[in-house]
Amino acid sequence: MQPFDTFIGIDWTGAKGLRHAGLAVARCEAGQAAPAVVPPPSGHSRWSRAELADWLQAGFGCRQGHRALVGIDSSFGMPFVDAGGYFPTPDAPRNVAQLWHTIWQMCARTTDYYGGPFVDQHAAHYLRVGARGELYARRTRVAENHAIASGAGPCESVFHLIGPSQVGLSGLSTMAMLHELNEAPHIAVWPFDDASTAPVVVTEIYAAAFAAIGGHRGKIRDVETLCRVLQAFDINSKPGEFSAMDDHQADALVTAAALRHIAHARNYWNPPELSAMVRRTEGWIFGIV
Repeated sequence: MQPFDTFIGIDWTGAKGLRHAGLAVARCEAGQAAPAVVPPPSGHSRWSRAELADWLQAGFGCRQGHRALVGIDSSFGMPFVDAGGYFPTPDAPRNVAQLWHTIWQMCARTTDYYGGPFVDQHAAHYLRVGARGELYARRTRVAENHAIASGAGPCESVFHLIGPSQVGLSGLSTMAMLHELNEAPHIAVWPFDDASTAPVVVTEIYAAAFAAIGGHRGKIRDVETLCRVLQAFDINSKPGEFSAMDDHQADALVTAAALRHIAHARNYWNPPELSAMVRRTEGWIFGIV
């Protein structure tokens, strides 16, 4: 794995709409400088998912020859290994590329990749407020099961769409975007693509697991707590360096710092349970070993 020069942390959201309070981006460069929140280049106060996709495809200002590692706090796949398929139908996708394409066809860029149409089409598999699909099961991926067993944190099923911990709509919007990103020759999506030399490597991460490394559980809602967590990643920042911050920006800042801290460690790129089947169908959470 060639070294990286830039590290991008993204706190994602699956919310309906075109610009989102829950979508935050942070960036840091190689070294020990503190990460910084990145505002939307459009000048809007909030990012849209489509604007973020365009920003990633355009290389976000990286110099030629530099490499960037991007971490997105969202699911890049759906359970497959537990049941031998994403859905028990003959025409269901058989690998992640087919899955992303299927979701992208339903979750258009014009609606900022909102995942609602996919859920409506496959309602039988989902638990929603006031509606339990007849085929619903609280299925999880291999990486999610390992994260739970290792104590990295709780992981909710993508089919469970009730409560603040739901991740299903978030993952669907991410996968729709990944279908587009995967067509860019300079972007590799790990672990599905060869990430050893790609100029931009995009990974799924779990922000709560990174915060736990810094000794914190739960949301980071104040600057003092953020600074304490960042110390675990060899960053000794003063509270004044983060004068304005919400919990979404805090997750993005911690993600950028954590990626820089662990990117060189070979074990994170080769977790023992990342089999060929898992790599092809479900993916993995970078930072979980």
